[in-house]
Amino acid sequence: MSHQLFQPLALSDLFAKVSSTGKMTLLDRFTIRDTLLTDQPSNEEKQAIDRLIHAIRVGRIQILN
Repeated sequence: MSHQLFQPLALSDLFAKVSSTGKMTLLDRFTIRDTLLTDQPSNEEKQAIDRLIHAIRVGRIQILN
């Protein structure tokens, strides 16, 4: 049986993908969490995360399970 490993996207790629599709997956959420917990995010990365959170709040992005 073959297991497919998923590589998390860079935050800029994640932002572009989620913004264009309007959907955020579990892997996307883990990528954001890991960025905040393990890295020292740049101001641009913090702004991208803030924009994604805002888009979720106003209903432009749907959270998938």
